[in-house]
Amino acid sequence: MLRAKKRTVIGALAAFSLFGMPLAAYADPSDNPTSGSETQASTPTPSVEASAHVRQTRAVSALVSIPDIQTTGDGDDSQLINQTVETKGVVTAAYPKGENANLKGLEGFTIQTPGTGGTWDPSRTASDGLFVFMGKSSATMPSIGECVVVKGKVAEYSGVKNATASTQSLTQLVPQNITAVSGCDPVKPTELSGVPTQDQMEALESMLVLPKDTWTITDNYKTNRYGTLSLTPGTEVLRTATDVVAPGAAAQAYEAENAAKTIDLDDASTTDLTNFKQNGHKERYAYLANGAPARVGYHVTFTKPVVLESRFGSFVFQPTQMTAGNPDRSPVTITGERPAAPTVSGDTKVATFNVLNYFSDLGENEPGCKGYEDRDHKYVTAKDCKVRGAWSAQAFANQQTKIVQAINTIDADVVALEEIENPVASGVSTDRDGALKSLVNALNAAAGSEVWAYVPSPSTVPADEDVIRIAFIYKKATTTPVGDSVIYDDPAYTGLARQPLAQEFKPITDANHEGKNFVVIANHFKSKGSAPKNLSGAEAAANTDNGDGQGNSNGVRVKQARALATFAQRFNGTPTLLVGDFNAYTMEDPLKVLTDAGWAHESGHGDSSYVYGGRSGSMDHVFANSAAHPLITEVKSWAVNAQESIAFEYSRANYNAYLAFEADNPYRASDHNPEIIGLNLITPIAQPPVGPSAQPSTQASANPGAPAGTPEQSASATKAKHKRSKLASTGVNDTIPLALGALVLGVIACAMRRRTL
Repeated sequence: MLRAKKRTVIGALAAFSLFGMPLAAYADPSDNPTSGSETQASTPTPSVEASAHVRQTRAVSALVSIPDIQTTGDGDDSQLINQTVETKGVVTAAYPKGENANLKGLEGFTIQTPGTGGTWDPSRTASDGLFVFMGKSSATMPSIGECVVVKGKVAEYSGVKNATASTQSLTQLVPQNITAVSGCDPVKPTELSGVPTQDQMEALESMLVLPKDTWTITDNYKTNRYGTLSLTPGTEVLRTATDVVAPGAAAQAYEAENAAKTIDLDDASTTDLTNFKQNGHKERYAYLANGAPARVGYHVTFTKPVVLESRFGSFVFQPTQMTAGNPDRSPVTITGERPAAPTVSGDTKVATFNVLNYFSDLGENEPGCKGYEDRDHKYVTAKDCKVRGAWSAQAFANQQTKIVQAINTIDADVVALEEIENPVASGVSTDRDGALKSLVNALNAAAGSEVWAYVPSPSTVPADEDVIRIAFIYKKATTTPVGDSVIYDDPAYTGLARQPLAQEFKPITDANHEGKNFVVIANHFKSKGSAPKNLSGAEAAANTDNGDGQGNSNGVRVKQARALATFAQRFNGTPTLLVGDFNAYTMEDPLKVLTDAGWAHESGHGDSSYVYGGRSGSMDHVFANSAAHPLITEVKSWAVNAQESIAFEYSRANYNAYLAFEADNPYRASDHNPEIIGLNLITPIAQPPVGPSAQPSTQASANPGAPAGTPEQSASATKAKHKRSKLASTGVNDTIPLALGALVLGVIACAMRRRTL
């Protein structure tokens, strides 16, 4: 659903109260549109007698049907726009003004032609539903289930500034009189098996619908601010086009299909929940809570009907009551589980992890540095400062505790880190490794011993570096660096992105095993967010978003990929991995440069490391050269971050009174998921064979039950025994001891005889 900071004024709409006094029926231009929604407790049933809020029941004539009002004229506008009409309908949804003092609602109600709904009629061209906008009217709003006759002027509300004729708008009635009547047949919700087409949406506008089967959350970025969830039918999220198909026409077609399969679930509030000048932060989220994170990929089942509405240029599912502040009214059940860290086979593990501006230097210590405020007006993250991360010590503690838990849970032997502070580049310190040391100290403190160490900066570093850098940490008991690290300082990166960092490692083994050395080259290419300045001609065109799905700066990333491929050639004889945040999806040009250069793309396989714009894809990758490829057991992505609502990030701590910061888990430690690589690098050392004994034992087996052996074995043993007996009774050396023995016996006998005599 499109959002705007301000509501557009619905002008020239004359409104009158039930008592003939003028009413101010309008959209407040100071509003900050936020999707909102609430659920209907049951299928509406009409009231059998006049409501107490109406003066009296009266006869009605010359009624205009709701489908006649909804029949389009110019574009999607009603053919009766600006005309005063009288129509009848059953109230299916109600959003009273002032229902919640902290939240601004839709300030109106929805009616539907009595007795309509149920099975979808494909021949339908005009809707039986209509929104009645009361604005600041003091008139009492009818309740869900009542049957009313409404007299008022037909209007269109786009909710979008500078709206064109093609912008989808909401047909509504600005009431002059509201009269309760009796004898209306009840309304049934129309079941939907998927997202309606544009034509179907127009024919179902403001009608009661019930989405069937399972839907999936494909985006939750707006949930923190506007209370909405983006849904798609089925059990799978929507994928980023260029993660699946080639850029260009194929990607454009793929994204068009995506767009047709997504719709927002609103909360019936128009309050910006992060605008602390308003009071939305004092209320509960409709679909988000501690223990109920509403992750991308979670499944949704509708338990109550909703209204299909057009707001702010797109259609949404609107609850029949405000669910903001009232999650018990939710029309859906949300199910799913946060994933544990994946098990990766192999004797050595390598990971890559973008840690989202980990700065140990804080905004509060930088003169003049401001920040983004929480609900208590305390700064949380730095804003337009030399440092980019946490503003306060408390915010940094929150950020660090999640990152530390994530890294220790991954349990890799080597971790490549992106977005670590470079204090030298920011001018904060002369110690390039300052932030890296802080992280390692925190990791060891949490582990309870000196488990981790960092790879120090090389003696030669680029003269022009970004304020964030790449780094390595490793487990001292399992791995050791070989030589110094190398930063590849190439013009393709200068002033544009982080220079690649290479380090050779060796597994630590015992005397009976040996390990293969391996190289890891960590990367962080130019982002898609902006194009380089001062470009012209073909170079400017190559780096401007041209709609092919690759975003800005694609040309820069292609150059960086070529430079990386050239740099990595020096390690051809050693198993080598290219890892990191490439800011490019699987099928995009920069990654094709690497695969064309012979690098095997080891990651992806349906996993997603990043979620943007309601689409899931991988911008964090693993590549291997021919020496490394056969050593890789598997590569897995841990969905610990990207699928989580930003509401759980340290930067949004204390944004809502009912959502506590979750310091006890690693979820939403960053906006990127880590990639984990398993390797088999350690093999036993071959031992020399043990030969037969020169003097075989003739002792009987200690196990009397041992088998006697084969006939051939018994015959050999007998032959050997006979041979040994023969050797013992012959030979010169063997007769000497016998003669000496006889002589000694003779001497003893003579001595005894003399003694006797």
